[in-house]
Amino acid sequence: DLLGTRMQIKRKKRTVAGVDQDELLDPLILADPDSCFHEFMGVHIHHKISTAEGDEDELKPVEVSISQESSHSHAGNDRLGLPMILLHGFAASLFSWRKVMKPLANLVGSSVLAFDRPAFGLTSRVLEYPLNPSSAMAASTQLNPYSTAFSTSATLSFMGMLMGDKAILVG
Repeated sequence: DLLGTRMQIKRKKRTVAGVDQDELLDPLILADPDSCFHEFMGVHIHHKISTAEGDEDELKPVEVSISQESSHSHAGNDRLGLPMILLHGFAASLFSWRKVMKPLANLVGSSVLAFDRPAFGLTSRVLEYPLNPSSAMAASTQLNPYSTAFSTSATLSFMGMLMGDKAILVG
């Protein structure tokens, strides 16, 4: 109270492109039942995994051995056995891959993963990160979540999740 009148303190709205960020819905509310979230460097990355038919129970480590004989197709029954990661383009999301994930998983005989890159889909938005880190250590450990380096590191993280030293990248 100040002289018998109440002063209301208004907080400044956080807006991005004219949208009040406090009015946005939580991505978990919007997610499909088969959606997953993986925290990577403080960013909650929305992703989905499709498995080959018969492999629905668990993700299995990938073992690859290529010989001269196995590198040629035999009656169309060969499957690569490598996990596949689908990378969407600008202004898209993993939704772009919804109709091809299961067929691709069956084709390669392994898991297929698609994820929403930062700023797209249901992946969390990072509004603050060290723009001017005070030390060289902070600069080397904190990546801009909207950078190519971050996307590359996130992709490698998902390869580790799929337990593969190698993966097929599509995008």
